[in-house]
Amino acid sequence: MSIDFGQLVLGPCLDAFANPYQWQSQSLSDPVTINGIFDDGFRGLDPQGDFPGTTPVDITTSLPRLGVRLSDFPAPPAQGDEFVINGQTYSIREVQPDSHGGACLELNLVDINTT
Repeated sequence: MSIDFGQLVLGPCLDAFANPYQWQSQSLSDPVTINGIFDDGFRGLDPQGDFPGTTPVDITTSLPRLGVRLSDFPAPPAQGDEFVINGQTYSIREVQPDSHGGACLELNLVDINTT
């Protein structure tokens, strides 16, 4: 028996925590509203990697990402597609499917709006 995680888990989670955002696909002419959970938290990043015997040299970076349900998209999201989130434009850097019907869209900030 197969469990539909998109329906049983992702749907209720998005219903509770998601916001609507405008997605502009490179393959569609009109923008589409997609519900997602946006996170722009900070994390440490070691540009030298994790080598045994070395001291980490962490820098702090922002990691904007959007959690989505893939079945909400009329066409698959792709690198270079754009979202407008809280008045700012983000481009999809990487689509990371979770194998349960959802995906983490890693984003790059394209445009800073100060309005």
